[in-house]
Amino acid sequence: MKLPVASALVIGVIGAIITYLYVGPLGSLGLMVPATFLGAASYFAAGGDKAALARSVPTNVWGIVCGTVTLVLLGYATNPLLVGVIVGGLTAVFILGALIPALGFVPGSVLGFATTVMFGLLTSASGTDFSLPTGPFTVMLVSFLVGAAFGYVSSIFAGKLVAPQVEASPVA
Repeated sequence: MKLPVASALVIGVIGAIITYLYVGPLGSLGLMVPATFLGAASYFAAGGDKAALARSVPTNVWGIVCGTVTLVLLGYATNPLLVGVIVGGLTAVFILGALIPALGFVPGSVLGFATTVMFGLLTSASGTDFSLPTGPFTVMLVSFLVGAAFGYVSSIFAGKLVAPQVEASPVA
């Protein structure tokens, strides 16, 4: 089986299971399907192997932390200019995190930051709320960590479904 087909099957099945769990038995936790898929996407964008976990997870968490700080500060914002300064300032902070090697995968930070701020703004959640199902930090952290595991497990299973490549013998 070709890798895109194997990946489609495995990711489709695991994605269906995660969605069922999030909207069914685990629905009271408030976990977010899109954030979980973005956690998996971050893993694949970072290389899709065991080392990718070490590249994507710390940056996802860093982005979630910066997004949470942004939401806390936005709670004090009194005008649109201040909102822009806060978002722009924390964006610069999470990108500057790349000066630390463990935070060098900036796309992972962007995903964590953007989804955390989005969740907080769309739900009017407080950055100081750390509970499930309403706290932006906790909901995004758990969703992204499940996503990283989702990506890792799906890459293993997809790899097992891929037929070994047979090298063609040279034509004489």
